[in-house]
Amino acid sequence: MKLFEEFDHAIYRRARHRKNRKHILIPTILTTFALLILIAALEGVNLDLRNNVGYSAIIFTSFASSAFILFITPYARSSSVRRFVVSYAIGAVFGELGYLLSGTIGFYASAAFVVFFVALILFETDNAHPPAIGLAFAFVIFQVDYAGLFVVVAGVVVLALIKVAIEKLQINP
Repeated sequence: MKLFEEFDHAIYRRARHRKNRKHILIPTILTTFALLILIAALEGVNLDLRNNVGYSAIIFTSFASSAFILFITPYARSSSVRRFVVSYAIGAVFGELGYLLSGTIGFYASAAFVVFFVALILFETDNAHPPAIGLAFAFVIFQVDYAGLFVVVAGVVVLALIKVAIEKLQINP
């Protein structure tokens, strides 16, 4: 009977969200605001996303997808702060490992390794947040070194703090 109760709760949350669709402006502004704060934080430590470290812009695009999930679809399973943080940690670690292995096992084998293991681990640990796979894949494709981990940590911290603040203030509809 517990499964039925969770299902009813999920339907209620979705119905509430549909009812409040006219209030999509607030989450959209929050998404934009979160990304602007993230850009300002990274540029504040002299990490220009456009010039200084070119691949950081590619990594940063996964944060735009995450911001959409976190703020526009706040009731989705993948929008929890825990899933977001854990999935990005897994994606960054395996992405860096894939980058390091690409010199030994080759690009294609490394890319396959990263996608397979990140997807498997995210599923098995119930921490599915899809942009994390794109992040891991970007590490392999663009040969991201350890500096890219700083971009990931900064992005995760900023977006997680904003999401927690929004939940505490009950800003999302």
